[in-house]
Amino acid sequence: MADKPRKSRSRFIYLLNVAQRRLQAAIQNDEPGRTAARSGLLMAISPSSEGTQMARLGQALDLGPGSLSGLIDRTEKAGLIRRCHDPADGRAWTIVLTEAGEVARKAAIDGARELNIRLCEGFSDDELDIVARWLEATSQKFARKDI
Repeated sequence: MADKPRKSRSRFIYLLNVAQRRLQAAIQNDEPGRTAARSGLLMAISPSSEGTQMARLGQALDLGPGSLSGLIDRTEKAGLIRRCHDPADGRAWTIVLTEAGEVARKAAIDGARELNIRLCEGFSDDELDIVARWLEATSQKFARKDI
């Protein structure tokens, strides 16, 4: 007969959801107008003048086409990015940071670095390796089908 799961294991879904909401709130409270999604987008865009193809951004952010388009629309409206036709593929778009976007990207990176430090406080490297392995395995087990 299988052992009963420990109480902490039976609460993984709840604990992940609470942690995710609180992390998003921490990101958003850090700077007015900042969201976790926008921060992720800005960090995923190459800081070079060549930018990054939308398809690559969708893969990097684990977003489907509709969600990615909406995020790009909102971020472009905020003046942080601009769309350019991809010179290598006329059907594709490349996303490039504006000057304001470069500043926001740096702030997002700095904020993420600080949050990562806070997240790691009180845990050994071995413990953090296990958490990272578990989160990566969870992402693979429940991979999106539309990307």
